[in-house]
Amino acid sequence: MIQKILNNRGGLHNRVTKRIRLLPFTLQETEAYLKHRKINLNQYQILHIYMAMGGIPQYLNEIRRGESAMQAIDRICFSKDGLLTEEFPNLYTSLFDEAQKHIAIINALAKKPAGLNRNEIIKECHLSSGGTVSKLLEELAESGFITVYVPFGKNIKDSLYKLTDEYSLFYLKFIRNNKNGGKGTWTRLFTSSSWKSWSGLAFESICMKHIVAIKKHWELKAYIPKFPPGVKPAAPKKEPR
Repeated sequence: MIQKILNNRGGLHNRVTKRIRLLPFTLQETEAYLKHRKINLNQYQILHIYMAMGGIPQYLNEIRRGESAMQAIDRICFSKDGLLTEEFPNLYTSLFDEAQKHIAIINALAKKPAGLNRNEIIKECHLSSGGTVSKLLEELAESGFITVYVPFGKNIKDSLYKLTDEYSLFYLKFIRNNKNGGKGTWTRLFTSSSWKSWSGLAFESICMKHIVAIKKHWELKAYIPKFPPGVKPAAPKKEPR
């Protein structure tokens, strides 16, 4: 849709009258949604769920009343018929024509929490330098799977790309190699050192997505930057005149 409609240079050029960006629920919205469905989980359990599937309403709709976060993740992500057990390849294939290239980029970024620049992505994924790479990265960014940052003191050419989609991160770290592990799979993985170290990075990523709410809650806007030290947001593309 990005290339064929929004960026169309033929008959549809400049025919878009309104863009509506549908973002995942925030933590607060996730809590409100679950309460609306009479699912009473404390904030720690909601955060646990958010780390695994983000704020996607379709995924959150799978949670059953009376389940703990541990039980919900175990059933949804690790059982044979769980919605998210096989969602990863289907998700990218349904969104992108060249899904394997998008998945290759996602896999490469999942291995580098600090992010990769454009040249590093080309090298890691064995892609050809050119407009195709820019198109792939733009599609992933516009779809909310990755986030683009410009390191402090650098320019947009030095942009870093980070994987920030919660479900993709969780799938590649835990689900992919533990599919159909049976009841209790997540209970076992949750006590592993792998989860303890990974969850810290996941928590940091979620905090970055909620930085405005955090600053507002603690009234710290005079003390902490909008982005972490050493990082500033990528400048938006200038619209052609």
